[in-house]
Amino acid sequence: MMTVEEVNGDNNLENNKESTSNKVHPIYHDSSQHRHWRYTPTELADKRRIANEKAIALTRTGWDKEKELNPNSEMSTSITPPSVEEENDLIVYYLSQVKPICNLFQFPEIVEATAVSYIKRFYLFNSVIDLHPKRVMLTSLFLSTKTVNTPISISDFAHYIGKGKISKESILDIEFLISQNLRFEYATHPAHRAVWGIYLDMQTMPSRQNQQVLDGIFAEARQTARLSRLTNAEFIYTPSQIALGCYVMVNKTLVEEYIEWKKQEFHAEAPSFDAIDGVVALINIQKSKGGLKKETVQDIDKRLKLWQDPSKVEGTAMYKRKQEEADKEDLEKRNKRQLEAEKSKYESESVFGEPLETLKRSRTDDGEENE
Repeated sequence: MMTVEEVNGDNNLENNKESTSNKVHPIYHDSSQHRHWRYTPTELADKRRIANEKAIALTRTGWDKEKELNPNSEMSTSITPPSVEEENDLIVYYLSQVKPICNLFQFPEIVEATAVSYIKRFYLFNSVIDLHPKRVMLTSLFLSTKTVNTPISISDFAHYIGKGKISKESILDIEFLISQNLRFEYATHPAHRAVWGIYLDMQTMPSRQNQQVLDGIFAEARQTARLSRLTNAEFIYTPSQIALGCYVMVNKTLVEEYIEWKKQEFHAEAPSFDAIDGVVALINIQKSKGGLKKETVQDIDKRLKLWQDPSKVEGTAMYKRKQEEADKEDLEKRNKRQLEAEKSKYESESVFGEPLETLKRSRTDDGEENE
């Protein structure tokens, strides 16, 4: 059940950093999500712009080197690179594909919510030019099954989602990279749990709704919380603020009664209505966009495939050089391991070092032995 402090939420991002002696410290403020994954809208926009510009610059540099190695190569940088807005559209599209896969495996909702958070966090520091969102989506989903204790074998996972077309290696190869970008902070606090907590709270209100009506309100609020995952809400607001925003979109009068009851019964402070309005605005914007058209996705995806680092494109001079360097490094590692193995074998056979020479003894006339 939601605590009073969690429902109150934070007034704004600045107030989150201030503490007062007469206010109980919310447990949520100790979480890594609150401490490391909270941003203002401006900060989010800056991070994504920087990631996009960095990826474009690296790709241009790569194709310049490719041109030096192979003057006859056709430069992909003649194609317009994906913009920040197009990147976000493509990411949101693949975020929306997480749910159908979870339904296929009948995963609990926490798996879906966690995977979506991982994908969004990864692309705060990376561009879709660096790594295609489809790969990140599949690996994040597989990673989330482990972090929320809903394990599935990689063989079964790859087989059912790819029908033999997706290899286990393509999923596992970037698992550590994603973990690094997550700062190895796997715990998440999705809003659908806060929606459930408020639903339980509302059942104890003196002026509670008919149970059937309340169940319907809860079902709609939960669906709205799922839609909020496609927005920036979790980076800007607390789970309880998002949950209240979802309920406001379903039945604002009930939320007002709920808040008033909390104030009178538990002397709770009113939550930030600016934050709640902000959540509602984000969800409404996402609603108005609707789903991304398949043709739009294909256009962005097509340009994305052409706009790649040449060292990752088979057949290019940069790719061949990278492979040669990797082969050379592998050979050096194998030779080093072989030398270490031979040295270890020699030392194990000669535990006490070199064998001692046989001592020659002679006897004196008195019968004493001399060395």
